[in-house]
Amino acid sequence: MGKIIVPQANEKENSAFKMGGITLIESISEQDFLDHVVGFLNEHNVLHLATCKNNEPRCTPIEYFNKGLTVHMFCEGGGKMANLKANSMVSYSIADPYHPAEDFFGASGLQVWGKVDFFKKNDDVERFLKIQKHARTMQGLEDQGLDEAANSYNFNVLSIEPYKIRRLCYRKGFRGVVWKKDE
Repeated sequence: MGKIIVPQANEKENSAFKMGGITLIESISEQDFLDHVVGFLNEHNVLHLATCKNNEPRCTPIEYFNKGLTVHMFCEGGGKMANLKANSMVSYSIADPYHPAEDFFGASGLQVWGKVDFFKKNDDVERFLKIQKHARTMQGLEDQGLDEAANSYNFNVLSIEPYKIRRLCYRKGFRGVVWKKDE
């Protein structure tokens, strides 16, 4: 369980939103918010993963898939893995294309703060197979004849459990609505 924070607009902001045809939500249940977030995650497949080591941040676009709020990624390695070994606290964002000249209030995105857990595929094949069941790309790899090559590689498996989520989507009434997991 967690806590939902729904920021309230002031009179001037409400006036601007009204001119733009925006009706902000005033409250939402935790379950409805989390269901909305899972729907957003299900509709996308690329996030920007932020990691940090020795005060040097790094942001990596990476394909993901999810089971509920838990986000999983398969990756080869690189700087993000060095950062994760030093610091398991991460953040990621996902955004829809934004064209303010066409729709100023069309911004839509998700920010997530969480803790990552990771392992090498061959170090825990049983756990990998449980996670792989939720991957969206396996059929595509098979259709392209790449499944054998992909399965032969001992890649890293990353899983992020969120502790804070922020949603912005004016057109759906979300203006910085935040969920924080109970500690």
